[in-house]
Amino acid sequence: MNNVLLSVLLIISSALIGNFVIYGLARRRTPGVYYFCLLMTAMIFHSVGYAFELLSDSADIMYIWIKVEYIGVSFYPFLIMMFSREYTEEKSFANRFVVSLVLMVNVITLILVYTNNHHFLYYSSIAVDYSPGFPILALQKGIWYQIQVFFLCFSIFYSITVLMIKLKRTSGSYRNKVLFLLMGVTAPVITMMLYLLGMGPVYLDMTPFSYFIMSISITIGLFRYDMLVLNPITYEMIFQSINEAVLVIDSNGMLVGFNNVSKEFFPSLSKMKIGQSFELIEELKDHNLDSVNPVHDICGRIYSFKAITMKTHRVRIYVANDITESENAKKQLEILATIDSLTGLYNRRYFMEQVERFGSDGVFVIIDLDHFKVINDTFGHFEGDRVLSDFGILIQHTFPDHISCRYGGEEFAVFLAETGLGEAYKRVETLRAKNSKGIQSCKVTFSAGMTEYHIGSGTVSEALIRADQKLYEAKERGRDRICL
Repeated sequence: MNNVLLSVLLIISSALIGNFVIYGLARRRTPGVYYFCLLMTAMIFHSVGYAFELLSDSADIMYIWIKVEYIGVSFYPFLIMMFSREYTEEKSFANRFVVSLVLMVNVITLILVYTNNHHFLYYSSIAVDYSPGFPILALQKGIWYQIQVFFLCFSIFYSITVLMIKLKRTSGSYRNKVLFLLMGVTAPVITMMLYLLGMGPVYLDMTPFSYFIMSISITIGLFRYDMLVLNPITYEMIFQSINEAVLVIDSNGMLVGFNNVSKEFFPSLSKMKIGQSFELIEELKDHNLDSVNPVHDICGRIYSFKAITMKTHRVRIYVANDITESENAKKQLEILATIDSLTGLYNRRYFMEQVERFGSDGVFVIIDLDHFKVINDTFGHFEGDRVLSDFGILIQHTFPDHISCRYGGEEFAVFLAETGLGEAYKRVETLRAKNSKGIQSCKVTFSAGMTEYHIGSGTVSEALIRADQKLYEAKERGRDRICL
């Protein structure tokens, strides 16, 4: 076996891993990437240090390179645990106490490796073996070495467990991403366990060489599936605490994440998994969330959607806000601005707007309740309001297809579009007949003035003035009559 060839392989592997560090730094806002980069950097120290250890010919020089290796190796347990913890967002087991304990053991390991000649707690003996055909260190493990191995196995077991749980909860292309990650870490884990159990080449640590296999696996996952863009791009606490529904979609239309509010707004999400198609959301399948109109009526509720494109992460975020109450309040305000609350008819301003918007010939009618002040003085304002309300209903029933309003006080106005003066007169007489039968508490009559209106022959206001003059004429003639 050629030690130079082995060293070259380790240097090549280190160069590939270095590319992952650069790639990860460009996506440092993604959960887990910070520890991913540190873990890759630790592997570079291990690989480069071991490459030069294999090229060395004395125990002293070899041990110097071991110290370089352990700048990374010492912190494998901590970095593996932290990467998996952040990547999967599992923090209930790997809490602060557990993480701090692992880090403390790793720091002690580094110190003991650098001071091993004074206590031999990490390596009980150090010698050089020439049996492979080149000089290699023959190291006997001390008691602290066993402790470090225990914490390494503990971290690996934790990582595999949480990744398997993540794998179970995902589907589609995201399942492939987690599979490639598991495949990438499998090779180092297997070779590391073989080395620790003494089942590999004597005194030759094969673990750094497995990084080359890991590099190929991660490269495929990285550039084919963009492995680092796996989790929701916002931290879980913020993600779940906001009151709006948040849906995160990748460039392939797959769900990257959604918060609990989303499941309240769109119940079908409760049955879906990360990695499934966005189009499977039952409540949204008939709605284009990228349309110009951001407001959508979904299952009787009104939602406002805001779309955010994040090119750095190649995802699209939809933020949905339930605006049902505010929209209903807005409609209520619109009603109050256009409808007379007592009679249910349009108010005068909106009546004028509607007539002008309609743009049609027709007949204007202005109606005034006779001696209405007497009703208020005799029966009280409450009874007067009831009379106005009942008369408003009567107008709506008599002229359902025409525009009507409370013109002011006890006066009402009606515009009968595309209707001749004779037909309009008959309709007002029908109103008089209904009025004589409909109001029982007190006798109420009305006077009315009518005039024709033709587009281009004058304004709406001028036509209403003429109708008002006819109304005045009806009153002068004794009331309870129609003048035209």
